[in-house]
Amino acid sequence: MQGNATGRRRERVEPNIYRRVNAAGRAVFEVGYRDSSGKQRWMTVAGGITAARSARNDLIGRAARREPVSANPRLRFGEAADQWLAGPVSTLRPATQAVYRNAIETHLRKRWERTRLDAISANDVARLVSDLRASGRAEWTIAGILGALGQVFRHAMTRLGWLGTNPTTLLGKGERPRMSATPRRRIYERDELAQTLASAQEPMRTLFALAAVTGARLSELLGLTWGDVDLDDLGAAGVRIEWQVDRAGERRPLKTDESRRSIELPSSLAAALKRHKLAGGAPSGSTFVFATRSGRPLSQRNVLRSLRAAQARALDSNGRPTFPALVEAIEVNAAPPRDAAPTFHGFRHSAASLALASGESAEEVSWQLGHKNSVVTRAIYVQELRTVERSARRRAQMAAQYDEALAALAPQTKATAPGPRHP
Repeated sequence: MQGNATGRRRERVEPNIYRRVNAAGRAVFEVGYRDSSGKQRWMTVAGGITAARSARNDLIGRAARREPVSANPRLRFGEAADQWLAGPVSTLRPATQAVYRNAIETHLRKRWERTRLDAISANDVARLVSDLRASGRAEWTIAGILGALGQVFRHAMTRLGWLGTNPTTLLGKGERPRMSATPRRRIYERDELAQTLASAQEPMRTLFALAAVTGARLSELLGLTWGDVDLDDLGAAGVRIEWQVDRAGERRPLKTDESRRSIELPSSLAAALKRHKLAGGAPSGSTFVFATRSGRPLSQRNVLRSLRAAQARALDSNGRPTFPALVEAIEVNAAPPRDAAPTFHGFRHSAASLALASGESAEEVSWQLGHKNSVVTRAIYVQELRTVERSARRRAQMAAQYDEALAALAPQTKATAPGPRHP
């Protein structure tokens, strides 16, 4: 048994791991270690024995690698978040920075601004997830907030001398965001895509068709120049996705190397692009494919506005609105229901869903969409993948059970058909 500064006593559990009762009367684990100056230190670990072992092994590993081991036990969440935002986050795209800042300022800072990092436990994080879910936040939103929180803890561990355990890694399976609970994304059903394209005006019609076929993001399509499009042979046409346009209209590299890809085009779409190119005269390779009269890329806001207008004009084969809920909302100047019509991202979801339903693998769809890996694709399209896998499994089971009996339904040949009976 050893005493600490407050007179409370530690009980040795394993080498370098101790248990003691804190001021609130709860048993907690502590890891004992010596910092780079040789001074004895104690680190309280948020979590059970597994977390304590992980922290101890990390400290032992640092010592073995002769990495400096320092302590910053009083580091508070607000300070760590500020340094993370000012450090690695500041080098990211403006849109990504905005997402991370919103997670910190809207959901995390007001909760833990003055709280020491080592006082934020896995139970606290699980309570955060529960509260966000109760407030109606989508599972994808919760996952993003949880990701920002985890990044703050990682930055504190790797750059700020904090030696605790990241509590987001200690959540149980049932405590994590349930991505499978995400509502099914609105895609173009049946003839909705054809009717939307028919009601659109050029060059939006070609832009929407390109989005539907390639599944590319709007920012990627607006970043295309004619040098990225191969139309020399319409039967072997394709586009290279290597750039994007931000909301300020500036062309920038893609977020990750995995997002760079080349996508084949059907000849009908290649011919439409060819007509669009000829309508612009003789554009150079550096000219944006979808540009304003001044040569600037189209703004995302104008594209989205044009899509809504095309959807509002779209009619089915009977002359009725393709998206009646959208038209009704516009007529009364009200916000349309969430699923009244697909968003521009609906082109991307439709392309992915169609590819999966056609038997394409998650790896192939991941490459087409420019995801980091197929794990991301599986997480986003988990419902579609399950539907495809379930359908294939059920068809196989039905074939095994009924094929022999259903063989009687096959048309009989003359050689096997029974002849007329003779008296």
